[in-house]
Amino acid sequence: MGRPPLPVGAHGRIDFLELGPKRIRARARYRDPDGVTRTVTRTGPTRARAERNLRAALAARTGIPGLAGTATVQQAAAEWLEQVTASDLAEQTKAQYKRFATMHIVPGLGALQLREVTVPTVDRFLRALAERRGAATAKTARSVLSSILGDAVRQGALAGNPVRDASRIRQPARPARALTSAETTDLLAKLDADPRTVQLDLPDLVRFMLATGVRLGEALALQWARADLTAGTVDIAATIIRRPGVGLIVQESTKSKAGARTLALPPSAVAMLQRRRGRVRQAADRAGYPWVTSHTFRKTVATRLDDAGLSARVIADQLGHSRPSLTQDVYMGRRVVSADAALALDSDS
Repeated sequence: MGRPPLPVGAHGRIDFLELGPKRIRARARYRDPDGVTRTVTRTGPTRARAERNLRAALAARTGIPGLAGTATVQQAAAEWLEQVTASDLAEQTKAQYKRFATMHIVPGLGALQLREVTVPTVDRFLRALAERRGAATAKTARSVLSSILGDAVRQGALAGNPVRDASRIRQPARPARALTSAETTDLLAKLDADPRTVQLDLPDLVRFMLATGVRLGEALALQWARADLTAGTVDIAATIIRRPGVGLIVQESTKSKAGARTLALPPSAVAMLQRRRGRVRQAADRAGYPWVTSHTFRKTVATRLDDAGLSARVIADQLGHSRPSLTQDVYMGRRVVSADAALALDSDS
């Protein structure tokens, strides 16, 4: 019986032959994408250089871009993360995927070739992760690993995704607990009575979340322009996220498309927001600037940058506008066209 065929995209043992002074031949059998096994040779002045030249030639023989079965999980994860970074996923989702890939997938499986990742391998990895870090972490890692290997399947580096047949992570269901009416009243009273909590401005934040059910990030990202206190509604259209290397920022979209919504406020929440807006108004009045609103500060920034000679594009970026024309029309006002323009036009007449 002959020897079994190599897997497609794999090579056999490399052997070497000295052809002359500083001329070494490296040779190996390689099974091409068409299923035919061929002998590939390369030479070099040393054994190490000949081997490097041969391996480079073998890596280039797939004939198509993308991963091969001999690629490592680390390489597959890096390529998948590039796609994630270029996608339109939420920044927070991108950061979570990167964190799980770099903290769990690569340390646990990164050195394995893709063709070495089997169902038992995945099972052992996920069970060990669940024991060390908990079921919730293992479940998310399972999802990330499945996406990485799914991309490898689409590129032809794997015949199937082993994560699909791996054991599911069992996470004990925790019964959801809600505050009773009495507990809600007691909590708010204690927050109001705690000077530190009041200093941190938490009582009104808790009241707003209890009145709307919004996420914490959505509550913190709310702007006055999105609150219609006459109609008693708020538009939830943004959230707070943490961007690696930057810190907390306002993301001008919610966690999902379904998250963008307009909510009716109960009267108590409307009263709370009116009270807060009144405090801002009273502070400006006491300072002798009754015409100032919170939006005045944005227009002031735009004016200062305009006076400093910065372009409309730079000012729009500072204010978070996608279109410089909006910045010019709303924040910078209409300018008088310079005399140079008039002279230029007059010279043509």
